[in-house]
Amino acid sequence: MNKRICYAVATLFLLVVCSVPIVAVFQPPITNLIEEPTIMRVTCYTANEGAICNTGIKPHYGVVAGAKEWKGKAVMLYTFDYNEGGEPVPKECVGLFTILDTGAGIDTDNDGKGDTIKNGQSLDVYVDTKEQAQEWTREYGDYLLAIIVEGEG
Repeated sequence: MNKRICYAVATLFLLVVCSVPIVAVFQPPITNLIEEPTIMRVTCYTANEGAICNTGIKPHYGVVAGAKEWKGKAVMLYTFDYNEGGEPVPKECVGLFTILDTGAGIDTDNDGKGDTIKNGQSLDVYVDTKEQAQEWTREYGDYLLAIIVEGEG
């Protein structure tokens, strides 16, 4: 009888000890963050017929222009609210996009050249038409919560 109890306790101990690493493997994707969730200006862009992205692919919905060092990474975009402490919290998932293009962005230093995309201060989502860009802005506004992660969308 004592052997059975010892085996049961040992088995239970091993199950508990061995389950800890398994739980760690199944953490939510947020553990892969390479950037903190950030409120960013998110604009839209269109392209002329035959245009290609910085990565050599034809632009399509799902492609985002971002800073060169983010090329190939995925970005999750969310609308957001603020909690009682004034911190932004995700509200509605807009989508998962892939940074496959670069760009200049909005000129913030008055030198006549855009810099917000280059500096990682904004993102530019590809859409097919100007009307889709206007609809995007009506639906989501100019600012979204962005979370950039390793991986492709």
